[in-house]
Amino acid sequence: MLINLDRLKSEDINSRVHKVRAVIFADKTHIYVTNMDSSYNIPGGRVEAGEKLEDALVRELKEELGIRVFKKEIKYIGNYVFWHKDFPGEKGAVNRENKIDLFYVSSPKEVYLERVKLTNYEKHYHFRLMKCTYEEIDALLKEKNENVYKKFTDVELKTLIENFRKEEKIC
Repeated sequence: MLINLDRLKSEDINSRVHKVRAVIFADKTHIYVTNMDSSYNIPGGRVEAGEKLEDALVRELKEELGIRVFKKEIKYIGNYVFWHKDFPGEKGAVNRENKIDLFYVSSPKEVYLERVKLTNYEKHYHFRLMKCTYEEIDALLKEKNENVYKKFTDVELKTLIENFRKEEKIC
């Protein structure tokens, strides 16, 4: 599914990133949400060159949440491609393609913060983990703040959660 709110053309894209993300319940009503300077998303991160999607997801969840996820607990939900105009970066704004493969982890998980291994990037943006209901996620999306990434992560978080909720009944 392509989400292209800025009506970019393929030739406009000059930066590409591939990520994996997972909806993980902390309990029956709360989902883990990441917070980096009030820019919100669901846990996950970049796929490294040559890495299988499931392996990238297991690695990212171990790094960010300190949890061990087994491949048998992972259900693939779908692929979402976001084309973002003027995405901020180290070398200035780019037209970014964020390709995200979304998964669902089938059993609730308890986070072990002492096992978390954050990257320098995550530390720089004050990475925090939150437990949120769907209603709390809706409220986060309505927040106003100065974070330049928030308008991009809001589109991603909203899309991923909406599409997961459509699939949730069959998970």
